[in-house]
Amino acid sequence: MAIESELNICKALKNAIDNTPVSYIITDLNSNIIYVNEATTSLTGYSNEELIGNKTSIFKSGKHNSEFYKKMWGIILSGDFFSSRIINKKKNGELYQVRLNIQPIKIDGKIQYFLSREEDLTNIIELENKLIATQKLESIALMVGELAHDFNNFLTVIIGSLELIREEVKSASVYEQLINEILKSAKEQANMIRQLLIFARKSTPLRRETDVNGMLIEIKPLIQSQITSRNKLEYKLSENLNRVEIDEQLIKQALLNLTVNSRDSIETNGTITIKTYNYNCESEFIEPYHTGKYIVIEVLDTGKGLSDDALNHLFEPFFTTKPKGKGTGLGLSSVYGIVKNHDGYIFASNRKDTNGASFRIYLPAKT
Repeated sequence: MAIESELNICKALKNAIDNTPVSYIITDLNSNIIYVNEATTSLTGYSNEELIGNKTSIFKSGKHNSEFYKKMWGIILSGDFFSSRIINKKKNGELYQVRLNIQPIKIDGKIQYFLSREEDLTNIIELENKLIATQKLESIALMVGELAHDFNNFLTVIIGSLELIREEVKSASVYEQLINEILKSAKEQANMIRQLLIFARKSTPLRRETDVNGMLIEIKPLIQSQITSRNKLEYKLSENLNRVEIDEQLIKQALLNLTVNSRDSIETNGTITIKTYNYNCESEFIEPYHTGKYIVIEVLDTGKGLSDDALNHLFEPFFTTKPKGKGTGLGLSSVYGIVKNHDGYIFASNRKDTNGASFRIYLPAKT
């Protein structure tokens, strides 16, 4: 009975390891692979036949020096547990990062095998990067908000004073022309400050329950006029879209900014597509990295796409890929502020189906 019980336990353990979503590998003392579970083949792209009998060096990425492996072998050969982040390489050459744990397996007091457990960190690292980017933007927003508020008060006084002075100077005089130019410049700067205040979320949206599909249909002619007749505008609106509580005017402004940005990225003729759909996020490790029910407004274009530099700084104030004098770099930062002010999230990436970019706005659905 004892032997049968032990066999049942062994079968249960093997079945559990075979079916766990975490990669497990067993090697001999010379790092020859003698067992891998299905998670390992799924993660690496190698088949079971390609791995069994091979050495674990098949996963080497070249990102770690000899000292790293010397330390690892020193620890596990002494019988101790080893744990570290490591960058490995899949069969297709793609690099991936895992949390590697190696446990020496002793039989009759001697190390006979090594059991490796590799936890894929892709989603965790992506979440870490998104949190860092969000914290960075929040810090910028705090600083910009204080500065913009002070400058806004300063410009209000200047504009008011100039308008009073203009009433006292002689019409069509040189002085009136100078005052008009100064006033024009001051108002342009005031508009820039207003956009910065939007980014810094210094105002409270006037929210009401809204049918986003209806709102998009309403502003379709305006969007088409902005993207010009040379570009095609497509709508793919989901039926039974959940309602949201938003400030329509602000969300419209955000969408107009996004579609203008898409227009500018298209070098000749192209297509801008606006999609809507319901989305239920059940894991904090996938976009938008906060669980809950959302409606998504996605703006896609067939333009030149986004560089790595642009993806890292896209929503920061004054960042622009346009030539000098062609943009203030405040359009996307104001979009970010509007979305955040609605307790929503916005993300950008390059499209996988074709050339171009994708911007996705997540707004909490009304439940």
